[in-house]
Amino acid sequence: MTGAPFPGSPLLPGDPRRLGGHRIVRRLGSGGMGQVYLGRSPGGRLVAVKTVHEHLAADPRYRERFRREATAARAVTGAHTAAVLDADPDSAVPWLATAFLPGITLRHAVVVGGPLDARVVRSLGACLAEALASIHAADIVHRDLKPSNVLLTTDGPRVIDFGIARAAGDLGLTEAGAMIGTPGFMAPEQVAGSDVGPAADVFALGAVLAFAATGEQPFGSGPVAVLLYRATHEEPHLDDVPETAGLRALVSGCLRKEPERRPSVARVLALTASPDAPVWWRDEPLRSLIAGEEGSGAEEPSDSGGTDRPRHPEPKTEPEPEPEPAPADPSHRADRLRTLTRRTLLTAGGAGLTSLAAWAAARAPRTPGTGAEQDGPVLEKGSKRPGLVRWTLTGQDDGSGGVTSALLAKDTVLVHGRRPGLATTQGLVRAVAATDGERRWQEDKVPASAAHEPLWGVTGGLLIAPELLDRVYETRTGDPRPPERPWRGTVKWFAVAGGRLVTLGDDGGSAEDRVLRSHAFPSGGSRAPVGPRTHEREKTRDWRAPAVSAGRLLLVPDTGALDPRVFCLDAATGLEPWTYTGLGRTGQPQLAPVTLPAPGGRGGERFALLSDADELHLVDVRTGDRLHHEPLGLIAGNGAAALGHASGTGLLLIAGEDLIGFSPESGKRLWSHPTAGLDTSWPPLPGGGRRGPVARDGVLLNWLDARTLQALDLADGGRQLWRTSFDAIARCPPAIGGDTAYVTAGQVCRALGLRTGRKLAEWPVDEAVTWLAADDKGWYARVGASSLRAVNAP
Repeated sequence: MTGAPFPGSPLLPGDPRRLGGHRIVRRLGSGGMGQVYLGRSPGGRLVAVKTVHEHLAADPRYRERFRREATAARAVTGAHTAAVLDADPDSAVPWLATAFLPGITLRHAVVVGGPLDARVVRSLGACLAEALASIHAADIVHRDLKPSNVLLTTDGPRVIDFGIARAAGDLGLTEAGAMIGTPGFMAPEQVAGSDVGPAADVFALGAVLAFAATGEQPFGSGPVAVLLYRATHEEPHLDDVPETAGLRALVSGCLRKEPERRPSVARVLALTASPDAPVWWRDEPLRSLIAGEEGSGAEEPSDSGGTDRPRHPEPKTEPEPEPEPAPADPSHRADRLRTLTRRTLLTAGGAGLTSLAAWAAARAPRTPGTGAEQDGPVLEKGSKRPGLVRWTLTGQDDGSGGVTSALLAKDTVLVHGRRPGLATTQGLVRAVAATDGERRWQEDKVPASAAHEPLWGVTGGLLIAPELLDRVYETRTGDPRPPERPWRGTVKWFAVAGGRLVTLGDDGGSAEDRVLRSHAFPSGGSRAPVGPRTHEREKTRDWRAPAVSAGRLLLVPDTGALDPRVFCLDAATGLEPWTYTGLGRTGQPQLAPVTLPAPGGRGGERFALLSDADELHLVDVRTGDRLHHEPLGLIAGNGAAALGHASGTGLLLIAGEDLIGFSPESGKRLWSHPTAGLDTSWPPLPGGGRRGPVARDGVLLNWLDARTLQALDLADGGRQLWRTSFDAIARCPPAIGGDTAYVTAGQVCRALGLRTGRKLAEWPVDEAVTWLAADDKGWYARVGASSLRAVNAP
């Protein structure tokens, strides 16, 4: 895609010019690299289009560097990074388009709202470490991680600005004396001009966390030369960094002068990750700041003009002093949005009460199956012919009211979406028929977003969605089922065991005090509960998502758990049949456990868990006895690895390393293959906190690298059946429907024979697919940020 020449001067509002297929809405800002514009993709998605100054574009060396950097940036995937969607390094003026992320920078948030508390900083560290893991998995070093390159959005922190990121070890285009990075956040080896690796990003991560916790840079402020000297020769100032939860020790470790002494990104993630981390970006004052930025940042300009205040920082080609954030420049839409915030409602008088009344009216419950299409995604019918689009659900013309996430449950597709209006805080859950997309029921008393979208799931024909719905609903009819209000507050995970619904949540109180609760669960089509609530355990916390076998759950402690034991819980009685002592007094599990089937049909099921000593333990479900433990000789970082099984084979995936098949009888390694990562190979499982492999009929799908998918025969020792390659980067796991594998990468979806790998069909998509599911009728995909598409099997 080649764009026409595009002048570097600011655009006027309403300028009809385009870059590639992106329509330019208005200018967002400018910097050392060029201009940044707000644009819309052909499908209506908001994008940030970053252009290069003409004098840089005229330099062949810079153009080649831009080409390499754009290619590297497009290889980055992950929940906490900004996706690079398109680029044209060969245009007269090179440009790059990234997902537009309305929000505020971490620097702005800290300056305006003050330092973050220790628990929030720890959660931020996990988010940034996860982002860096994704970046490094693409063989890239970011090189300029700093507070202004961390964007806080309604969906959490995002690491942005890959304009100076480059392939690890690629020094071929670095000119003598050139300095890439920001003083105060640059590692000593980076200051010295040496080759830098992932450890340099860990150093910057430590500096960012120190700033978030104190509001000050760890090496102070001053001229560039002073900051570079301090980072190289002096110790950081960390007296004000809290010692809570080992935060100061973590920051200090990241800021060590010697790269080899710093913790790895996987280690940082292991020390900071927690599935029940606080959703702190939704608390005041950050919520109001982010909401105001969403309302103004995504707004199309009027003829009266707009603002040039940058809302999406762009890549820099050379270091520059970090600016203090400019004061907010509210638009009319942002003002209306802010009247809905808690702070304004307390001070705005009549205007605030009027807005609150309107908000309450819009949140009123609706009768399932009623209402005009204007209250959510719009259905467009397609064709029943093989290979053609069956139906689509899309947002409104203004880009609002689209699909946030989706779930396929037999003949029903469950959709979570936003109500119309760019500034809305309201959402909906709609159940539609998989055959034609027609609405079966809809519930409107729903948040517009959720902290853990995969937390919802369907079991026994019932929809369980603790973050979205306050009841359990029948999937096909939308009828609420007992028990009433089985959860309150935030739920960390749920599991169904022995006909009972087990949840771990905070009941609306402090996340430090968890409540483990077991409810009777409807079954067999009965509307009455099986029995009364049988178990409640208060003031506990930090258990990972459990493994389940019949009515028993294996509970293992999470990072920072008050109860360090590994024990079995009977869901019906609340009793503990046994405690597992095979890890020793100090050993801890480092992943969510998994239940393995009886090997070869003999004996009973067993629980599998991985210890922090990288030993695989197999535990008898009935007695808690250790059946086997097997040293694996690997490093599986928390949050970057998972246990699973398929077709009688135990599986361990370590992101960016290996997919290992092991015997469920002995725990011994049977085979291994390289794997790209967890996010693209294993989809999230219902209930939260766990992922599982994509497999059927003994065939397992695995991304060898970011562009190559392979199929493995589990019945034949993990032998490769076939592999296929794409020209673009995979961003979500594949899916299997019947005897067909559906795979997406870039802007294409491909159907392949499950056992043969033969290409059956290929479909172009106008934007990247972010969720993919399949059944024997075809495939279903969330395309871009707001569209859901159902396509018939070829």
